[in-house]
Amino acid sequence: MPSDLVRYEVSERIATITINRPEKRNSFTENTRRQLIDHWMTFKYDEDADVAILTGAGNVAWSAGSDLREIGTQIQVDDPDWRPPIEGVSTIGLATMQGLDIDKPVIAAINGYALGFGFALALACDIRICTPNARFACTEVKFGHMAGGGQSTLLPQSVPFGWAMELALTGDQIDAETAQRIGIVNRVVPPEQLMAECRALAHRMVECGPTVVRWTKRFMYRAMGQTYLDALELEGLYYARIRSSKDYDIGTQAFVNAPTLREVRPEFTRH
Repeated sequence: MPSDLVRYEVSERIATITINRPEKRNSFTENTRRQLIDHWMTFKYDEDADVAILTGAGNVAWSAGSDLREIGTQIQVDDPDWRPPIEGVSTIGLATMQGLDIDKPVIAAINGYALGFGFALALACDIRICTPNARFACTEVKFGHMAGGGQSTLLPQSVPFGWAMELALTGDQIDAETAQRIGIVNRVVPPEQLMAECRALAHRMVECGPTVVRWTKRFMYRAMGQTYLDALELEGLYYARIRSSKDYDIGTQAFVNAPTLREVRPEFTRH
């Protein structure tokens, strides 16, 4: 399988995963999905990476979705011996991290169009930051397909229900300003600042205890959709786990020993 469809790099405990088909607007073939899945698994077990940033090569599209030309023809795979990390889950599902149980944070640095599967992939990330030229749409409905890959599931959890319905049933595009207003993205930044903004955010996570960051992410997804009282009970269970962690001890001791609040500097361990 060509090694450059998706790139994986690690620096300062931050993994940068880049969809690398700019000439095809970073659209996804089966080979591209498989390579992204391999990188998700690398990130999951990478002891040198605490946070991932997912972005697209070029300055036009983050990902324009699935390559529909491949869907209309026989899919060609470069490695017939490739095996998914979980049997029985489609590569679309696995590429959007379904079932992979990744408890490290993933930030989407969206530098252009995020359409169809590209929109699904963006929604699958934990935090989304985009540039002013970003556009979002569930384009599948225009081609007789359902807004899949998690779009129809995640949209009602991310935006008001009316907006979720409008997006899923029309395929209309929304711009970056609208995406921020309804809650799809956290903020919109100039293109030249996008990766620096995402890396700064990632660094603030890296500075925190790795165990508490991962267990907090796990709890927040587990609690989603539960009743208020059930979620509070689950929160208590996770808090008890965190209290027994090294992160809790290190952070508490640093707080006790620091002369002032501004001087609290826990040195968390990772291995």
